[in-house]
Amino acid sequence: MEKIFFFCICSKKYFLLSNYEKNITINICKNCHPYYTKKKNLLDASKKMKSFNKKYENFFKKK
Repeated sequence: MEKIFFFCICSKKYFLLSNYEKNITINICKNCHPYYTKKKNLLDASKKMKSFNKKYENFFKKK
């Protein structure tokens, strides 16, 4: 078993013992994930909801 490293784009480094021989670059980790950091982009979510409601407003109208 070898020690491999996971490099995140937020510059954090994690290691794991594995049979895999290469280091791995990951896009997101617990240091930068919105669930763990409690930072959300509410504006973006609001835009998506408005867009969805506008797209399907005729479908969901009560008759």
